[in-house]
Amino acid sequence: MIGLSPEQQSFERPIITEGQLLVEGRVPEMFFREMIIAYGVQSGVEARTFGDINKGNLQTRLELFCQKAAFKERVKRLGIVRDAENSTAEAAFQSVQAALRGAGLDVPEKINALAGSPLSVGVFILPDCQNTGMLESLCLAAIAEIDNAESKAVLPCIDEFFNCLDKRGHKPANPIKARFAGFALARDVIDPQLGRAAQKGVIPWNAGAFEPLKRFVRSIAGRE
Repeated sequence: MIGLSPEQQSFERPIITEGQLLVEGRVPEMFFREMIIAYGVQSGVEARTFGDINKGNLQTRLELFCQKAAFKERVKRLGIVRDAENSTAEAAFQSVQAALRGAGLDVPEKINALAGSPLSVGVFILPDCQNTGMLESLCLAAIAEIDNAESKAVLPCIDEFFNCLDKRGHKPANPIKARFAGFALARDVIDPQLGRAAQKGVIPWNAGAFEPLKRFVRSIAGRE
């Protein structure tokens, strides 16, 4: 696989499970691979990245991936996960619907619901299929559940740090990602990205905030 992009490498891995989860970006792919292990469903679902989110890119990846002989022979459930970002969950969902339609696949009418046969397709829009935001937004909500219950909470310290920077005219381009990076560094994750944080065991997988996403991943794994 020398010379292949991370996306190409991801899609070139053997297709083993009946469930396939396509996620937005290499870092989320690392995160979801750890989530799948944490929830014990690795025998039913694999995570791969389709790269940056845009209709054309996702549609192209879907067309190439779903035409593989192993996909046609083995896969029964396909899940797609992307961020809402600054848009609405519905707008992000409509973008994925357009990519699915362009790739000739069944298109679910509702977010977070499987539809179609013999291949069932589902879409989850982060953070919670309702609000604007991203995977980091969901992780921070989960972390806050645990952090607020501990006497040694670190999030208030992180917020004080960014408030101090703001007063001095320094504001991160993406405050949500920056806040998560601050938490990761506070937990000794030197590479403060989601994937590394998940690998280092600092993501509270049992937090209630993860429940909707957990159920979705389990449904793609055939466990719901």
